Amino acid sequence: MMGSRRFGRFAVVLGALSLGLLVTGCEDECVDSYDCTNKKGSAPEGKRYVCESNRCEVRDNTPPAGDAGTDAGTGTDAGTGSDAGTDAGTNPGTDAGTDAGVSCADLPHDAKLGTLQLKTGFAAAESVALPAGISQVTALKSGTDFKLYGLRGSDKSLYELGTWPDIALGGAALKSVIADADRSERTYLSSFLANDGTRLLAGYTKDGPFTNIPGTVLVYDTASPDKSTYVSANGNYAAAGIAGYFFINGQGVEGVSAGGNAIYGLKTDTSPFQGAQVATFPEAGVFSSSVAVTSSDIAVFGYGKYDNAVKATTNFLRAVAPATYSPVLTGGSPLALSDANAPQIYSGTDFFSAAGFGDGVALHRGVTDMTTYESFTRDVSRISLTTGGIDPKAVTVGDLKPVLTTDNNCTQVGILTPLGADLLVGVSDKNGSRLVRIQKQ
Repeated sequence: MMGSRRFGRFAVVLGALSLGLLVTGCEDECVDSYDCTNKKGSAPEGKRYVCESNRCEVRDNTPPAGDAGTDAGTGTDAGTGSDAGTDAGTNPGTDAGTDAGVSCADLPHDAKLGTLQLKTGFAAAESVALPAGISQVTALKSGTDFKLYGLRGSDKSLYELGTWPDIALGGAALKSVIADADRSERTYLSSFLANDGTRLLAGYTKDGPFTNIPGTVLVYDTASPDKSTYVSANGNYAAAGIAGYFFINGQGVEGVSAGGNAIYGLKTDTSPFQGAQVATFPEAGVFSSSVAVTSSDIAVFGYGKYDNAVKATTNFLRAVAPATYSPVLTGGSPLALSDANAPQIYSGTDFFSAAGFGDGVALHRGVTDMTTYESFTRDVSRISLTTGGIDPKAVTVGDLKPVLTTDNNCTQVGILTPLGADLLVGVSDKNGSRLVRIQKQ
């Protein structure tokens, strides 16, 4: 599943177009500042990397102050999910992250949540350090426990992290996300790590036109690693899994003649795997965005539309019941997403990413500095999604409820990923980077 914001690599303001710009740029050392972070690690405290003339340079860190007077839902267009090529623990350090001009170093920081405020109805359970360099995590249920796996950007490889909450980056990489044939080429990790209960899914893209970006996903079999394989999946932008199946928000998948921005599927409980186009978006001129799945397997499919007149993108999220999408998974025709079969649950220019959170979905929202492409958290909120009653295809959509909020830039949210019915949130601040388990009470 897509983690959370990409820590500024490129905003969803350009969606798939930004991904195209990312992979078609020409550079020696970097395309943007987060290539620098990927290659050099975190900048010194109080500093940040910038990419100037395709070279990494160190500059003073002066992000915009948080606006305590602006609703989190009305900020400028936000970034995408967390960048798989960047350490999700990028440290805000001691920036002047408050409206009052108070340094972050002078503000009290909770040991788990830093300066984030936990809202009524939710609890913060275990908190553990995020292993260095890990930018995405996913949790596989193992009996009553959860085994965590991570994606490291520096070597573009998968790692086993251990059983929650006793995790660490130990041992050799499980496998490179990059196929052998592409390791001599310029490749770009996609911003997700998902699982279908047994297998992991991670992806990458290569240089190409933004309307059809060459890409590949690695399907890593945790039970039988020798069965792991690479599958062509152009423009793979986000992914989420259910048992034996992956949803991929992108531009195509192996074995499917149809292409373009849409929701694709990969059936993994058959040999060979079977690809399908699962759903098309309800209007033209839109691009792939997020994808998430609740604990009851309700799928959330996202897409964005850029308005050149106002220089902003609105992201749209629609919920699809299992009874609605299941026929497609067994060979039926793709869904044409509409209000009738997939109610819209959210739209906004402040969207970063989504992840399943029990019988609902968590949204990470914020603002982005369009000069540096750094994104800043304003809140994590949750929408309840349920099915049942007379019509199993109907989805009941709850209100948007805040889970974590902030009025400064001193603590940033990175990773969002399900942990059973709970939510793992990656946070970073002056005290480092960690994963925090958030539970609904």
